[in-house]
Amino acid sequence: MYRGAFGLLAGAWALVLGGGIALEQWWVLALPFGFAFVALCILRLDAALLVLAALTPLSVLIDDPSLGFAVQIPTDPMMLVISAVLVGRWLWIQPPSKALLTHPITIILVLWTLWMVYTIPASSSPWVSLKFVLSNTWKVLPCYFGAVLLFQKNRNILGFWWLYLIPLAFVAAWSLYQHANDGFTKEASYWASEPFVINHGIYGAMLAFLIPLVVLYLIKPEVLGSTARLRPLFLALLVLLTIAVIMSYTRAAWVSLAAALGFWLVLVSGLRFRWLMTFVVLVTVLVALNSGPLLMFLMRNKTDSQDRLDKHLQSISNVRSDASNLERLNRWAAGLRMFQERPWLGWGPGTYMLQYAPYQNPYQKTIISTNNADVGGIHSEYFGPLVETGVPGFLLFASLVLASLQRGMVLWQRLKNPEHQRERALSLAAVLGLVTYYTHGLLNNYLDMDKTALLFWSMLAVLVALDLKTTPAKQQA
Repeated sequence: MYRGAFGLLAGAWALVLGGGIALEQWWVLALPFGFAFVALCILRLDAALLVLAALTPLSVLIDDPSLGFAVQIPTDPMMLVISAVLVGRWLWIQPPSKALLTHPITIILVLWTLWMVYTIPASSSPWVSLKFVLSNTWKVLPCYFGAVLLFQKNRNILGFWWLYLIPLAFVAAWSLYQHANDGFTKEASYWASEPFVINHGIYGAMLAFLIPLVVLYLIKPEVLGSTARLRPLFLALLVLLTIAVIMSYTRAAWVSLAAALGFWLVLVSGLRFRWLMTFVVLVTVLVALNSGPLLMFLMRNKTDSQDRLDKHLQSISNVRSDASNLERLNRWAAGLRMFQERPWLGWGPGTYMLQYAPYQNPYQKTIISTNNADVGGIHSEYFGPLVETGVPGFLLFASLVLASLQRGMVLWQRLKNPEHQRERALSLAAVLGLVTYYTHGLLNNYLDMDKTALLFWSMLAVLVALDLKTTPAKQQA
C-alpha cells in the first residue's frame, strides 16, 4: 500500500516537474523544498524559525512588474507559512498565553495593527493598504509572536541571533569584495551588497543592529555561554562588521551606533526612564524654541556627501547643498502637507509613495526628486505612520518605541542578581540593537523589508520573553 502511494506521488511529481520545465516555469523546482518547509513548520515550528533567521540575510528581492508586487525569496513565503501554522496552533491546539497577550508591548502592537486595519476603507488606495497590512502582519506573527515562544530558552535567543549573524558576516565580506573591485567609492557602496541587500541603508541598519551583541561577546563571553578563548574570533568578527558599516557609507548607521553607546551610558548611570524622557522633552523644547538660529548654523555647512569618509561624516548636518539631506526635507515637507489634509485617518498604510508627488513644492525639489513613486519613501519611520495612519497611528507607533525602551531599562535595573546575568546581557543586546534602529528610523524606514523587520520584531520579542520569564508569577496575575 505504501509503495503504491509512494509510486503515485512520484509519478505526479514527475508530471508536474516535466510540465513545468517544458513550459519554462522554473518555480516548480522549489516545490519539494516548499513542502519540506511546511512539514517542518507543522512538526517543529522552533526549527522553522531558526531556518528563517539563517536564510533572511541571504534572501533576494524579486520585483517583477507582471506580478504587481515585490516578493522577497525565500523569506516572504516562509513567513507566510509560519504565520498560517502559528494561527492554526492557536485555534486548534493552544492559544497564546494571557501573560503574553496582556504585556504592554503586545497590547500596543495589536492596537497599532488594528488601527491600520481600521484605516484601510478610508485609504486613498485600499488595495495597496490591504497588501501593506497583510505583509506587515505576516512579519509580526512569526518574528514577534512565534519568537516569544522560541525565546523561552536563552540558548534559542543566542542561536537565533548567530544564525542571522553568520550569513550577515558572509554578506559583509561579499560586499567589501565587490566594493574593493570598484575602489571603495561612495557610488559603489549603493550596489556592493547586491543581490542580497538592495539598499546600502538597509545593509547599514542590519550591521548596526548586531554590532552591540558582538561587542558583548568580546567583553563578557562567559556571561553569554562562550569562552575567553574565542575572543580573537569575536574580535575578527567585530572588525569585519565595523569596516563593513563604515564602508556602507550609511551616515544614519554611524550615528545610530553612537546613540547606542549613549544609551548604554544612560543604563550604566542608573538613570530612570522618567528622567530620561524628561531630559528628551526638555531638549526637544529647547531645539524647537531655537530652531531659527539652529537652522542658520546648519546652513553654514557646505560639505556634500563624498568618497572621503571624514567629509561624508561632516555632510550629515548639511541642509544647504547635500542632495540626500535636502531630498529628505522635501519628502518630509510633502508629508506634512499631506498630514494637514488628512490628520486623523491618514492616506492609508503604504500609500505615501503613490500620493506625495503633487505635494512637493518646486523650490524644495532636488536633483534626485521624482514624481514616479520610486527612489524610496518618506525616509522616516515616524513620519510614515503620521502621514499614512494619522495621529492615532503615530501615537501608537511612538508608544511602541517608548514601551520597549522603558522595558529594556527596567530589565537592566531588575536583573542584577548573579543568576540573571545572562538574561541581563541578552536584554542589553536587544535594547541597544533597537536603539540603533530607532535612531536610524529618524532618517529612513525599512520595516517593510524582511531583513530589518525580522531583527526589529525579534528583538522586541526578546525583551518580552525575558520580561515574562523573570517577572514573579504574582505580578503577572
